[in-house]
Parts: sequence; structure tokens; C-alpha cells
Amino acid sequence: MALDLDKMKARLEAKRDELRANIAQLTEAHPTPVDPLEASQDTQEFEDIAVDALETQQEQSLLVNEQALLAQVQRALKRIENGTYGKCVNCGQPIPEKRLEALPWAERDVKCEEQVERRNLSREELYKEDTR
Repeated sequence: MALDLDKMKARLEAKRDELRANIAQLTEAHPTPVDPLEASQDTQEFEDIAVDALETQQEQSLLVNEQALLAQVQRALKRIENGTYGKCVNCGQPIPEKRLEALPWAERDVKCEEQVERRNLSREELYKEDTR
């Protein structure tokens, strides 16, 4: 079965639009992070301030994740444009269709993705050792 690029492009464009809408909502909710000292000058109770700060932190984390996924989706659309979609950006081997069906924005085949993840995990371990 050949990969249907039109279908994949439509899925990616729909995901791009969804992510843009989510990012707009998150940005609109908190255009800039609230400074805890500034928030504490209000007459709110300590618990309310803590809850607000936690919610803001969670929304900022969601925003970062949505922006990162949007970048991956946009790169996938660019690969469709230039004819490299479906090929691993590391080794050039075809990415299995099942992987692309599950993750249309996948940039790497499973083998190369595992290598990247191992490298990232080893960096995290080094960071943990440096901070102890």
C-alpha cells in the first residue's frame, strides 16, 4: 500500500490548525507569566496564590509542548513540499507507513528515534549527576 500524501497533508494541516488554536487560547489566558511577588501584593489568600501559580505553570508547560509539536508538524508539511516526507531525516531510510499513520509528523524511523531518545536520556543522567 502506497502512502497517500494528500491524506497525510490534510491530517497534518488539521493538526497544525488545532495546535495554533490551542496555542492562541493558552497565550490569551496568560500572555506573560505572572510574577509571584506581584501576585502576592493582592489581597488573595496564600492558597489561592499557590493554586494560581500552579495553574499558570501547567499552562506554560502545555504551551511549550504545543509549540514543539507545532514545529514538528510544520517540518513534516515542509518535507511533503520538498518530496522528502516519509524518509528518516537521519539515515534517509523509509519510515514505516504504520509509524506515519500513528505519528504523521514522525521525522525518524524507529531505530534512529531510539538512538535520539537514548542520547537524550544519557544527557539527563549526566545533568542529574552534575546537580548532586
